Amino acid sequence: MKEALLILLGFALGLLPTWFDRKRRLRTHWSVMRGEMELCREGAITLLKDSIKSPLYRLPMSAYEASFPVLLTDGALSEAESLIMSRFFSQVQDINRGLDNAAATLHANDTAGLNREYDRNLLKARRLVESRDGGESLYAQAKRVVDSKVAKPWWGY
Repeated sequence: MKEALLILLGFALGLLPTWFDRKRRLRTHWSVMRGEMELCREGAITLLKDSIKSPLYRLPMSAYEASFPVLLTDGALSEAESLIMSRFFSQVQDINRGLDNAAATLHANDTAGLNREYDRNLLKARRLVESRDGGESLYAQAKRVVDSKVAKPWWGY
């Protein structure tokens, strides 16, 4: 009987490093996504304030592309949280596509096309960072989700 209990204890102790590693890994994914979201917010605000129709920068998405699938696979998001995060980063992707389109119209010397793309990009950037119709911005919604995940105690993951 004593041997069986020691085997079970050894088995349980063998699982602990994996369990702690999972907790650390999930918190890291949430933290890097929060940092990337802040960079996206800063880039959108820069787009709104600087009046540069075809800037060279793009909003980052590498942390999202690496971390979001891991978080989904691990079951770290509810359906509502997944929808909020997807909306935020879809808008970031749309802004980047608009910036690429603006660069193409600039190279084609299409001033009217450049102005249209710029106006569309401003609308997308406003939706990302500014409150509309009494509701929160996409950034504020996504930040609330990420902040709640990062603030969780280690045993809550």
